[in-house]
Amino acid sequence: MATKGALMTEPTSGHTSMNTVIHAAFRRDLTRFDSALASFPDGSQERADQLVAAWDNYQHQLHHHHQDEETIFWPVFRELGADEALTSDLGGEHARMLTALDHADEVVRRLSADPSAACAADARAAIGELGEVLRAHLAHEEADLEPWAATIHDTPQMKRASVAVRRAFKGETGTFIAWLLDGASPDDVAGLKKEIPPPVVAVMNAVPGRHYRKNIAPVWADS
Repeated sequence: MATKGALMTEPTSGHTSMNTVIHAAFRRDLTRFDSALASFPDGSQERADQLVAAWDNYQHQLHHHHQDEETIFWPVFRELGADEALTSDLGGEHARMLTALDHADEVVRRLSADPSAACAADARAAIGELGEVLRAHLAHEEADLEPWAATIHDTPQMKRASVAVRRAFKGETGTFIAWLLDGASPDDVAGLKKEIPPPVVAVMNAVPGRHYRKNIAPVWADS
């Protein structure tokens, strides 16, 4: 296992795995929410509904990602010799992240009933608190777990874990890929296509990803 280094809040350049591509999407949306809520038009029910819809997708992707880590990937990591102290630390970070996520979820949903600038400011603050916890966790995972995980990427156990994740995402892969592509940098796109064949990315984004592109992507069009 790599020695723990200084905790960073931003990723290193380049992508080493699907995990880091997903992390980039989480960071991207945190920035989008901050900008959109800072400029929220007081009294706009339409904008409130848009942002709550985008939040629904975000919190779902975040829950799904960390559940997959805890129930599918981390057991494999431990089987293959991962540092127990590190996975325990990361699990504690997941718990803190979940607390912040639950709080943010409660506050953001108030926008639907009260689309005021004050409520938007509260939502921005709550998502900001989540962002502090989440960014620190993602950086920790990338610095201390990703280098070791790369050494076991092609093991039979990891291949089985990847199949299990695809099954868990059955019916949602199009939305997932469309979300990863929305606003992605060339580096993000290259990292995604390194993990998923480009023809599959194109097909899944075309029709299965239509719901995301129609209902969520436009929320960020002016952000």
